[in-house]
Amino acid sequence: MSSQRGNVNRTRAQKHKNRFVFKNDLHDKTPQQMRLNAMHVSTVCQRCKEVIEWKIKYKKYKPLTQAKTCSHCKERTVKKAYHVICRECAIKAHACAKCLKTADEVAIEAPEPTPQEEQQLQVEMDRLVKSFSERKRRAFVRYMAKGKKQEPTEKDEETQEIEEKAKRVAHTRAELLDKIKQLNLAEEGDEDDYDDDDDDDDDEDGEDESEVDSNEEDSEEEKPVKAK
Repeated sequence: MSSQRGNVNRTRAQKHKNRFVFKNDLHDKTPQQMRLNAMHVSTVCQRCKEVIEWKIKYKKYKPLTQAKTCSHCKERTVKKAYHVICRECAIKAHACAKCLKTADEVAIEAPEPTPQEEQQLQVEMDRLVKSFSERKRRAFVRYMAKGKKQEPTEKDEETQEIEEKAKRVAHTRAELLDKIKQLNLAEEGDEDDYDDDDDDDDDEDGEDESEVDSNEEDSEEEKPVKAK
C-alpha cells in the first residue's frame, strides 16, 4: 500500500499467508480448553455471539475467575465472561447479556438449559414415553440424546473445513413433544397395518385351502380305471 494520503487501494496480493489454519487446542489439551471449545454461547445477540466465538477460536477468551456483579439486579450472579447481566435478567428482559440490545432490535440466541431444567425435562419425557413399545422408546431416547445441529452461519471456507463435525445442541421441549406425537401416530399406524396383514393372511389361507381341494378333486378324476 502506498504512503500517499488517501490511497487505500492496494493492487498486490497479501504477502504473508499461513499454510496451516490456527488450532487453539493444538498444544493445549487441558480440560478448560476442551470446555471452551464445547461451550454453547447463548443469551446474546448474533453479533456478540460471533465475537465471543472468535475469541474462543483464536485463544483470546479469558474466563472469569469469580462471579461479576449484574448491571440489573446488582448481585454477583454473572458467571460468563464478557456478559454484563446474568442469565435470569437476560431472559426476563429479553435482551442480549453482552450489549443489552432488546429482542425487538436483534435476534437473541436461546438460553441453554440448566442442569436442573434438563433433569426436570428428562423426568417429564420418561413419564410420557412410558406407554411406548420398547422399539419406539429406544428410538425416542436416541433422538433425544443425539440432539440437533446448530443453525449454520455465514463463514468462510477455512472455517467450514475446520468445523467438519458441527456442534450439536439439545432439542427443545416443543420439539421433543412433536417427536412423541409422531411416534404415537406411527405406533397406531403399525397396529392398523398389523390388523390388515392378519385379514390378508386369513384370505390367503382360505384361497389356498380351496385350491388344495380343487387339486385333489382333479387328481381323483384323472386316476386311470383298472381293467377287470
